[in-house]
Amino acid sequence: MSSRRLENVLGDCRKTLRGCRLFAADAYNWSIAGSKPHISKSRRDWITETAFLRAFLAFEMLLEETFILYATGHQPSRGRPPLRLVQFPSRSVVEEWIVPEGRSYASWQAGHVQRRAQRFFKDGKPFAAALAGSQNALDEARVLRNAVAHKSSSAQEKFEALVRAKLGSLPLSITVGGFLLGAVPGVTPPTSFLEYYLGRLEGVAQQIVP
Repeated sequence: MSSRRLENVLGDCRKTLRGCRLFAADAYNWSIAGSKPHISKSRRDWITETAFLRAFLAFEMLLEETFILYATGHQPSRGRPPLRLVQFPSRSVVEEWIVPEGRSYASWQAGHVQRRAQRFFKDGKPFAAALAGSQNALDEARVLRNAVAHKSSSAQEKFEALVRAKLGSLPLSITVGGFLLGAVPGVTPPTSFLEYYLGRLEGVAQQIVP
């Protein structure tokens, strides 16, 4: 088995999330009038989007790495490991099996991981329950991720639909970064959408690696 440990994977993900929070906080503080250094709001939003994208990619990397480690028999330091339905002799064999027929790579989108986990582990543990419990938030986070990564009309339309659903209207010239820095309506104490989504990603990660 690989010397990589589940706890290392979780630690790397959490470290990246912390860094992304600090990166976005710096951008926000630098955009305040009179700050030194000072940046424009458009640059603030761009930095925030970059931070969010890095965080989302770190979460998907955690899904991939933990899935492969569990499939090859690794155990968490706390709790029981999932019961494997298939015994794999090596990481390379797992990587071959998880690629769907007709594709050259495996998707680590939450819904795909849930279905894959049902085939590899009894009751899909620990992935199915952890991902299902935050499915809506993860789907919304992917909409935001796609709006940053893909400048297509489809990605933009889905982003705008999400903004309307969350805010009740579409602010003029709203950006993904501007939306992420905005406050979630009706939440006390005030919480930004960025912190809300990063918190959900981290929470799911900690359920997968207890």
